[in-house]
Amino acid sequence: MKFIGIRKVFSTKNEEQYSTIGAFWDEISAIYGRENLMGLGCNWTSDSIEYVMALKNGIIEGADYEIELPDEWKTVRGRTEELGKIYGDIYKDGVLLYEIEEFDDEGNCQIRYCR
Repeated sequence: MKFIGIRKVFSTKNEEQYSTIGAFWDEISAIYGRENLMGLGCNWTSDSIEYVMALKNGIIEGADYEIELPDEWKTVRGRTEELGKIYGDIYKDGVLLYEIEEFDDEGNCQIRYCR
């Protein structure tokens, strides 16, 4: 699977990424609609995460990052307000190589991940 999108780097100190990535989602969603987007988390360091916003169908305007991703993923569905718990459960089994997040305006989320 090829993932093509707009890349930014966010701090993970004090879990800042939840609010800053959320703002990135809001910015891009205002243009394309939340349900048309997916976000890729990758290349974690001790204090940062790379995050790439892409369209589910087509290529997002301003795309500056392209990566080939694995074909096999685990999937978890839940509520956006429970992201902290969802990620706590995911990370209890170890670090990730990639995660793909999808959200809708009704507060639902889908997280795909691979190690």
